[in-house]
Amino acid sequence: MVDTNSEGREGHVTRRQFARGFVLAVVAAAVGSVLSFLKLLAPSKKGGGYVATVSRGDLLVYARGSRMGNLLKASEFEPGEAVLVYPKGKSGNEANLVQLIRLEQSEFKPPTRPELTDQGFVAYSAICTHLGCIVGWVKDKKDPEASYTECPCHNSIFNPARGATVMGGPAPIPLAQIGVKVSRDGTLVFTSGFSGPIGPQV
Repeated sequence: MVDTNSEGREGHVTRRQFARGFVLAVVAAAVGSVLSFLKLLAPSKKGGGYVATVSRGDLLVYARGSRMGNLLKASEFEPGEAVLVYPKGKSGNEANLVQLIRLEQSEFKPPTRPELTDQGFVAYSAICTHLGCIVGWVKDKKDPEASYTECPCHNSIFNPARGATVMGGPAPIPLAQIGVKVSRDGTLVFTSGFSGPIGPQV
């Protein structure tokens, strides 16, 4: 005698297996997302694996916005302004990301290295030394001298006129300075490598 319920039972087991597999997949995805999020919050390995490839003589280009990839000209910046830049042809390496700032040349105080500045231009690694977020610029329109560099992730604040020293927040060390110079045609070039370690230092 044929068991007419066997096919139904087999189908029922298959549906249960499918449901169980689906639930396990959802749980695994959720756990993976949580672990990824926790990894972002956790302190990175010191140095974060950042290895810059900036060389003396590299031209500076815009790293963001509608002019991304275009050469920078000194005439495009007033004191109190800043922008993210890359060395031309090397934008594929985030370790090369730099914040270029223009202040009044007379504003620079130690530990800023004056030989790495030119016509009020100073540049620092744009990778925060806390957990490696990209820093931003907070411009004071009324008093450009009061403008500063800030990490949006954990609010570390750096003083660009004093060697990017840490003014507040969890960053353990200043941002590394890198030399810049204005060429005869008004473009900017790098004149050195970074003066210190870049990336997370915790």
